[in-house]
Amino acid sequence: MQEDLRGFIEKLEKADLLQRIPRAVDPRFELSAVSKKVERLGKALVFEQVKGYDLPVVTNVFGSRTMLAMIFDTTPEDVVREFMKRSEARIDPVIVDGGPCKEVVKLGSDATIDELPLVTHCEKDAGPYVTAGIIVAKDPETGRRNVSINRMMYKDAQTLACRMMPPQHLGIIQGKAEARDMPLEIAVCVGNHPLENLVASTTLAYGDDELTLAGALRRRPLELVRCETVDLEVPATSEIVIEGEILANVREPEGPFGDLMQYYVPIMDNHVFRLKAITHRAHPMWQTIQASSLEDVHLLALSREAKLMRAVEQSGAKVKAVSLVPTIMSAAISIEKQFEGEPKNVAAAAFGAYSWLKYCVVVDHDVDVFDVGDVWWAMATRSDVGRGLLRMPDALGFPRDLFHIHQAKLGIDATAPLNQWQEFERKRVPGSDTLDLQDYLG
Repeated sequence: MQEDLRGFIEKLEKADLLQRIPRAVDPRFELSAVSKKVERLGKALVFEQVKGYDLPVVTNVFGSRTMLAMIFDTTPEDVVREFMKRSEARIDPVIVDGGPCKEVVKLGSDATIDELPLVTHCEKDAGPYVTAGIIVAKDPETGRRNVSINRMMYKDAQTLACRMMPPQHLGIIQGKAEARDMPLEIAVCVGNHPLENLVASTTLAYGDDELTLAGALRRRPLELVRCETVDLEVPATSEIVIEGEILANVREPEGPFGDLMQYYVPIMDNHVFRLKAITHRAHPMWQTIQASSLEDVHLLALSREAKLMRAVEQSGAKVKAVSLVPTIMSAAISIEKQFEGEPKNVAAAAFGAYSWLKYCVVVDHDVDVFDVGDVWWAMATRSDVGRGLLRMPDALGFPRDLFHIHQAKLGIDATAPLNQWQEFERKRVPGSDTLDLQDYLG
């Protein structure tokens, strides 16, 4: 059987990167509160008992750079380059006769969302949400597949509210179906191997099938099975598949919801999903992701970091590493500086490649871009704020910006003067990087 979420959880557990929670927790706030505490430890979580439900819940499988590296069997420093390398040769998925997600099939009135432990994450969230489901749909004109992650709010046992709108590709597809006065068939797959979540979070050209990218990242074809009630194919190893349709010309209130920027998205009229079937493993797990968590940021960052890496390397810079953590609106890029002024070129290339980027800090190769404290140190001790700033007013930025505070950009040169390492060499304590502290604690 292909690699799945369960296999990755076992891998994390063997590496001591998984925390199991045996105590029963409430899916309303308590589960998320525990998750935020454990997030700081850099571990994934399995909640073995969730009050009111029979299913365990898994979260934070993207919670650290180390976990991200484990998905690709590489080092944290090489994750972006490994993603780029594997992405080069797409591999089409294959359809198989059956898979684990078909072990239990519930149709019509036998299917109910009420059996699924949807989580309410934040104080003012309108209710429980599906947050880790990858949505599979097809363009009604071309038949081309699209895969994305969209939040879905619980309304009743057969109904979810779904957030989508152009220019997101799922919103474009739904608009085409609605223009024909047709519902849009979708399948929501929850509990997937991390690579499927990654490709669902990657922005490709419209009409480009994300599941071919999943095959490329896996280095083998992704196995799909046909759905029961909709004309779609889904990953065979998903834990749970929710089948149904987005109603045409129907909008109902959805929200508020604590979103990516750690603010609440207000109530708005959004699309309505009606359930037709649920298929799942014999003993399935539910997966949830809290918006703006480190897991969410790592999930969204990787493909965008790859985009920045490509653009900056094309400028001629010798790039060591790129990071969009802890927020995908700010980047830290380390380089081997070749000439004075190059960091401004690097920032300009980054801004041109990724419109949401607001701040870009360029540092030397001896600075750890994955350590915010180290980046701040470089800014404080190496930047020349009189000459080392690149200001870009009136630039395209984050689109949901009612107060126009994200429509300018700032690049910061936090590199040392060229060829002056005798003055800017960092102090080092021999042995501090290699000793095992446990040997000294008794």
